[in-house]
Amino acid sequence: MTVQNTQTETVRTEAAPQQGGNTNPGYYKNRAFECVGFAQYLNFNLGNAFKYIWRHKEKGGREDLEKALRYLERQRADAPKFKKLKCRRYEKMYAGLKDCGFDGGTEAALLAVISAAYYIRDGEDNFAWAAACVEDLLEKCRLKRAGPAP
Repeated sequence: MTVQNTQTETVRTEAAPQQGGNTNPGYYKNRAFECVGFAQYLNFNLGNAFKYIWRHKEKGGREDLEKALRYLERQRADAPKFKKLKCRRYEKMYAGLKDCGFDGGTEAALLAVISAAYYIRDGEDNFAWAAACVEDLLEKCRLKRAGPAP
């Protein structure tokens, strides 16, 4: 990496080695849009829930869904304030998610999270809806792991 200092001398520096592996793995950017393009407009709890739902099939499975549920419950319980999504942003995010090609359950959960950030007036119901969507995904994981009934 090259950096220009105040005396217009070029100083060469070595890039710091990455620790902990890839900081932008493929499962965040293997869709029509990147996960961060959505999560950046959400508060900490909703953004984390969104991220864990987004990647659950490619990375952490059930554990990621449990983390998403914890962040949704934390948002509900603590009710930290956040800026409501504006209509135009919500519509872009909604349309973008539709173009990402998620399965029905994952898409529903992701849409529920952004809806909770948009419909603040009746936000409690939207947090419950988002949590219910994640619980449905968890149940599907459990059934898949259990295999077919004898």
